[in-house]
Amino acid sequence: MKVDLRYGNGFVYLRIPEANIDQIIRPWRQEPKADNQAVLRQALTSRQARNFQNELLGKRLCVLVEDGTRDAPPDVFAKLFALLRNCSQVRFLLCTGTHNPDTVENKTISRQIEDAAGKAGISDFKVHTHDCRQDEFLSAGRTSRGTDVLFNAEVDDADVFLVAADAKVHYFAGYSNPVKNFVPGICAFKTVEQNHALALDDRATFGMHPWHKDVSRRNNPLAEDQLEGMQFIVKNRLVYALVTVSVSRKIQWAGFGPAAQVSSQAFDKIDESNTHTVRPRARLVVSPGGFPNDASLYIAQRALELTKNAVADGGEVLFLAKCSNGIGDSETIENFYDRLTAPIDEVLKSIESEYRLYSHKSYKFARMLQRLRRIWFHSQIPDDLVEAAHLHPAHQPQTVVDRWLDQDPNAKIIIVDGGNRVAIHAKK
Repeated sequence: MKVDLRYGNGFVYLRIPEANIDQIIRPWRQEPKADNQAVLRQALTSRQARNFQNELLGKRLCVLVEDGTRDAPPDVFAKLFALLRNCSQVRFLLCTGTHNPDTVENKTISRQIEDAAGKAGISDFKVHTHDCRQDEFLSAGRTSRGTDVLFNAEVDDADVFLVAADAKVHYFAGYSNPVKNFVPGICAFKTVEQNHALALDDRATFGMHPWHKDVSRRNNPLAEDQLEGMQFIVKNRLVYALVTVSVSRKIQWAGFGPAAQVSSQAFDKIDESNTHTVRPRARLVVSPGGFPNDASLYIAQRALELTKNAVADGGEVLFLAKCSNGIGDSETIENFYDRLTAPIDEVLKSIESEYRLYSHKSYKFARMLQRLRRIWFHSQIPDDLVEAAHLHPAHQPQTVVDRWLDQDPNAKIIIVDGGNRVAIHAKK
């Protein structure tokens, strides 16, 4: 059987006997909807959307938009901005968190916003890309878990907030959702570092969020800290959201309304279609889902965390991530990659004793490496850098699969394509 898995802007093809395939998991079981505009139209002509328009009359609006590291649908602005004509002014912020603000992708999004705002007849608007180190920040206070909430001063005079967020499972924040556009999205480096230190807690994992309808799935200390920080920033102001759930930039579902309400609905949709429970196997093949989800090792690693429950202790993983941008942005190297190159026990001990932003990635990587026999890695990253991080280069992915079947002709292999948007639980 020929299996195609996304890799960069193309595909990797593997031939695996059908009898050896346990299952193939991809985001959304049905075919992606082809008409983004039809899905958006339904969400943006709802009663909630009309209520929102009425709230905006003469108000100053702040719109929080995801940055260029996300693979959010690119064509939501025209219909969304048509709702904003009643505002006295609109400020658009690209929520970069600690990501590099000065990228080609962010500049493209800024131009798209400017064009769509002009066509929508919004007369007074400004677009700003958040910079966690250089922007002016205001203090909103300290959360109950000790996070100092320093937020971008650009949003302080807003009367109403609107968030455009593409929701998916998130390996330590529970889900990508509108809260993350505030914390870490528009916060200072210090705030993000303090919040992300909570990622070392085992309860900070996917599928757990304080806005989840299931009360048993609300205990996530990191997500709770983010929500508390958002509430400090927002105070008593309204927060609406357009939340989409998509795959390959094709929208499967969209909802509009108060942020908490519509996010909870999105979590249900994600759980229904993108959460899987499997019997762990000794062999797992994972693709994050192609660019931008495999743009760098720093970004691609999310897919390993979201799918790790599919591989049994002592098993092996074939990880297919092109990483055309290498390890990651320069500021991530020291506390992500460099710390990962130490012996595994030292990696864990050093991070537990001294957390620095980005080191939660190396911590989680090290814990996975500790319980597996091997992670084979097919990418564009040079072999010496791959090996220094305790990974094994796989120039020919098919050779890895053939070796597995030579070792065990009856092996059952789980295959995940689009691992950045699925969550896998192990059968108990």
